[in-house]
Amino acid sequence: MRPIRLPDAHLPSIADGWTCRACHTPWPCATAGEHLTPSRCTCGQVTYWEKRGPRNWHLGERCYTAADVIVRQAADQAAYREAHPHLPPSHHYPAKPWRRRRQRPPYQHTPAQPGDIRPGTWTWVKPGGLHPGWGDIHHLAMVTRPGLPKSEVWLILDGTVHDVRADQLRLAEGPRRDRAAWWNWTVDRHLHGQQPQTEDRTAVQPNLFCGSF
Repeated sequence: MRPIRLPDAHLPSIADGWTCRACHTPWPCATAGEHLTPSRCTCGQVTYWEKRGPRNWHLGERCYTAADVIVRQAADQAAYREAHPHLPPSHHYPAKPWRRRRQRPPYQHTPAQPGDIRPGTWTWVKPGGLHPGWGDIHHLAMVTRPGLPKSEVWLILDGTVHDVRADQLRLAEGPRRDRAAWWNWTVDRHLHGQQPQTEDRTAVQPNLFCGSF
């Protein structure tokens, strides 16, 4: 039974002048030729592509240098960025408007229970929570003034201060083991849980107490 792919024993030995490793004859030998498709490079040299694999061989001198490879890779990356403008680098985004800057706040707070949102709580700002100049990506920020519908946050990226909708903020850190489900809540949901609930204490059976005693 013939092998489906080119046997490694019949790969070329370049050091010996493109000879078969097993047959010691000019490569490609008869066995290797059954698994190859001949072609020709733009430089005129003969090339061979493996029929059932990704490998190809360029016989003779290389028609490119290491510098050519770098230039080609740079061109491919530039083409990819143009095809995906919503990804970094940031110059694809509009100019950032002015935002107040501040040194890192001296406090830090880790919530201990649902609704425990205080200054110093680390959060992720969801994509779209900031001006488009900061990109359509997640940003790590510290809550400096909790509030509804917006909370003030300090952005760790550049130290700018933003007013962000609380429903665009999600807790950024917490216990790794047995993390409670409320760690996935938005700050909006946490803060709504802090609001006191008013109860109607009106008697539900007023007729029960009517009459004289």
